[in-house]
Amino acid sequence: MSILKDKIVLVVDDEIDLREMLIFELQNIGAKTLEAKNGKEALEIVKNEKIDLIISDVRMPGGNGIEFLDETKKISLNKPVFIFITAYSDNTREELHAHGVEGLFAKPFDLLFLISSLEWFMYAPEDRYSLKPKEKIIDENIYKISAKDCNDFRMGRGGALIPTNTILLNAGAFINFQIQLKGGEEISGIGEIVWNGALNHNGEYCAGLEFKYFSDSTRAFAIHTLMNHKCLEYIPQRLTKID
Repeated sequence: MSILKDKIVLVVDDEIDLREMLIFELQNIGAKTLEAKNGKEALEIVKNEKIDLIISDVRMPGGNGIEFLDETKKISLNKPVFIFITAYSDNTREELHAHGVEGLFAKPFDLLFLISSLEWFMYAPEDRYSLKPKEKIIDENIYKISAKDCNDFRMGRGGALIPTNTILLNAGAFINFQIQLKGGEEISGIGEIVWNGALNHNGEYCAGLEFKYFSDSTRAFAIHTLMNHKCLEYIPQRLTKID
């Protein structure tokens, strides 16, 4: 049985065929669905219904997805979970996660992978972050970051902006991480690189890391930290972009 059973999912897209396909697949696994053709319609639904998950296009006439995301996050940061599916966007993945979106999938997407990702977001944090990713880790070495000694590290609601020195980590790669926070506490686990870029003009790089798994010894503290981190950004962006 899918964790999506009985969850209320709002599907927002101006393409009726895609909207109906997603609704059919979601209802087929037990989800309850609502639909809208643009952000303006969708926002009225969010204001009047209890929604668990939003799947939205970005570019739509009559109210685009970015404006809809911004207004939704003003109502509540963590719920509903907000997912973008898009063929084209004027905004980068870095910018969209900084706007607060939790997930981003390019059209055309793999339906089974999309459903699996939606299910991951619907698990309670204690269950979600105890599931080790099936993807291969690119390097068994642990990327160690000390927030106390690094001004470039920033934490979001679901990930972090991390310096990677002279190494440009590929987007989509999974890495082991160990982060020592300014208070001396530590969180460790596995994360996915969702974007990368130049950190400065000295040949140093940074990346947006989405947390996927926390080690047993740090999980409770890590989840508590995320749940109490009341910032808009799901994964922070660079304060200054130079690429």
